[in-house]
Amino acid sequence: MGMSVWHRRLQVKRTPALALCLLSLALLPSAALAHGRLSATAGRVEYLHLAEEGMRQRSSWGSGGWYCEYLHCTGAYPLLTIWGEVRMFEAANAAELASPSSVRRALVDRFARASESYWNPHLNGYAPYPNDKYRGAEAWFDDNGWLGVAFTEAYRATRESRYLHDARRALTFVAGQGWDAAGGGGMWWNTTHPYHSGEALAADALLATLLYGLDHERSQLATARKLIAWADAHDTGYQGLYLSGGSHSTVIDYIEGPLIYAQYLLCGASGQSGYCEHAAEQAHTMTQIYGVQYNFAPLYDSIFLQWMMAYGKAVGDGHWLALARANAVQASQHAANG
Repeated sequence: MGMSVWHRRLQVKRTPALALCLLSLALLPSAALAHGRLSATAGRVEYLHLAEEGMRQRSSWGSGGWYCEYLHCTGAYPLLTIWGEVRMFEAANAAELASPSSVRRALVDRFARASESYWNPHLNGYAPYPNDKYRGAEAWFDDNGWLGVAFTEAYRATRESRYLHDARRALTFVAGQGWDAAGGGGMWWNTTHPYHSGEALAADALLATLLYGLDHERSQLATARKLIAWADAHDTGYQGLYLSGGSHSTVIDYIEGPLIYAQYLLCGASGQSGYCEHAAEQAHTMTQIYGVQYNFAPLYDSIFLQWMMAYGKAVGDGHWLALARANAVQASQHAANG
């Protein structure tokens, strides 16, 4: 039996999001860690230590050698969905990129191999629950984008070509089955085609640009440009920011961050400065509106901060690193134990 639609989107967990935020910070140059919590003077060693400490807390989050969606592994579908698993996967990637070791490499391999269990050969895409390989399973086009991005980062951390293949097939799935060609464009949310999704568009555009940077395949560049062009024409709202799904939807930070960074990458890939200019405008607008208060949800904020730190590093803007540090301190000081 496959996983129900409502179950797939209810959960918002703190542990994976905090771990990814902390490990992303460990990738950047710097300190203090006391009683398992960060201080404002923490450096990369402290971020890495605390994030890995959180990832080792398996006793209440594990079942049969894998992680669960909820404490104590309750419910009919206890194991991590893609939406929950992908941030843990990204944290493992970030740890290996920050400080390579045989132990951290083994963790990347463990997450990557486990992530392959979401592949459904009938869909030719990743289903939301491990080993959901039956015909007719629903799949989400944002899930496939986020997981594809995690596979690209796993490849970057390990240079294991298998993971690059895993990322490519995610892009093939979303580009082939997620795009609403008959309706004039836009990315569907899932395979039942209920409505367009800004989340799917953001994840898939980022995946296409990251893969283009590795493969230099013209089709990948074309996909990224098509998605962003459609978003610019049909899915912008308040102060020019991207929306979660059309004129009556809202701005969400984890749509903005990936699309800002994707546009920055497209600027270099295409030689068209307009992408850089638009990315800078949107980054400035996000700061003007939200300042340092990003409280959408832990998973959302961690995605936003991950890619805005990457953007800030690329363009020499230290604001995003400072913002991530402040949020990491707050998260570590307010996170519940267990």
